[in-house]
Amino acid sequence: MLVPAALAADLPSATGVAEKGSLKVVSRALLAPKSGELMGVWLNERRPCAEQRRLRVSFLVDLVRGATTTRRTGARSGLVANCAESGPNFGFIKSAAVLGMACPSGRWKPGRYDFVVRTRDPISGLRATATLSYQETRHC
Repeated sequence: MLVPAALAADLPSATGVAEKGSLKVVSRALLAPKSGELMGVWLNERRPCAEQRRLRVSFLVDLVRGATTTRRTGARSGLVANCAESGPNFGFIKSAAVLGMACPSGRWKPGRYDFVVRTRDPISGLRATATLSYQETRHC
């Protein structure tokens, strides 16, 4: 989802990086007004850009409203190319509506959100975790 530059500067995001030698594994959580990018990638400047590695990206999203917590999770594995030009690019783009956490307008419901994105490279054992907490205070 493309977001205007002025708005994108105010959106919360979090990045986690794990490194072993020249290999980096990265997780990122990036929120938009009505969705979230929950992605991972691997980078290694010593390997060709066409090289692929299998990654596993998983996410957890909690919405806490009063005494009620709504939790959503997901995971996927797949081949991911090196040299991601725009940053993490394998994982999930989830709308607030798909997660069951949306106002009728489609934006995030009021409450406290906790996003956790984990990216694992099973060959090296590297794991990167990005955690993001966000408070939505506007009423639907």
